[in-house]
Amino acid sequence: MMRAVLALLLVSPLAGAADGSWSGESFGGTLTRGQMVLKSKPVQSPSPLPAGVVASRVYWKIQTDGLTPPGFRIRLCSTTRCLTLPGFAGELPLPDGIPAAGPFRFEYSSVAGGRLDTPLTVLSNQVTVSYRHPR
Repeated sequence: MMRAVLALLLVSPLAGAADGSWSGESFGGTLTRGQMVLKSKPVQSPSPLPAGVVASRVYWKIQTDGLTPPGFRIRLCSTTRCLTLPGFAGELPLPDGIPAAGPFRFEYSSVAGGRLDTPLTVLSNQVTVSYRHPR
C-alpha cells in the first residue's frame, strides 16, 4: 500500500510543483524635479521559474539618502500594471496576472512643481516575489 502511494506521488504532476520566492536589487537614481518620474532598472528572477507558477506576494525595501519631497509616490510596476506602494518597506498580495518572474521596476515621483530644494537619491530598491503553483 505504501509503495502505491509513493508511486502515485512520483508520477503526479504536482510532485515537482513547489512554492518559492526570488529576490533582486537595483539602484534607483536621483529625483531632481517635481512631477518627473524616476524609473529604476528592471529587476527579475535570476533563474527560470517552474512552469505555471503565479505571483502571490511582494516584499520591498527602499533606501534613500534623505527626506522625501512633498507628495512623494512610489509605484512597483510589472509589464502588465503598476501598484502604488504605501511606504519604503512592506508587503502586499499581488493581483492576478502579474508575471511571477518579473521584470519589475520601481517608479518614484513627487507632486511638487519645479526643481526640488534637495534632490532625493534612491540608493537601493530591493524586492522579493513569492510565488505558488496553482492547485
